[in-house]
Amino acid sequence: LYLRDNQLGGEIPPELADLSKLRRLYLNDNHLRGKIPPELASLYKLERLYLDGNQLSGCIPSGLRDVEESDLSDSGLPFCG
Repeated sequence: LYLRDNQLGGEIPPELADLSKLRRLYLNDNHLRGKIPPELASLYKLERLYLDGNQLSGCIPSGLRDVEESDLSDSGLPFCG
């Protein structure tokens, strides 16, 4: 799901976790805010996740730590403990 640079606003919908076969999620460079939904950690097939360039807050769900390729380290957010 490639939604990079689309001026999306609001919060990341937790319903994205319903896309159980999702392998790549690009939401970077939008106007998203709020916390990263912990539901996204249930996307066990997720290989790539890009969220940088938004106004996200809180912590990164620890289940996203194992995503092969991501920009989570660039977010400045800690992993939830």
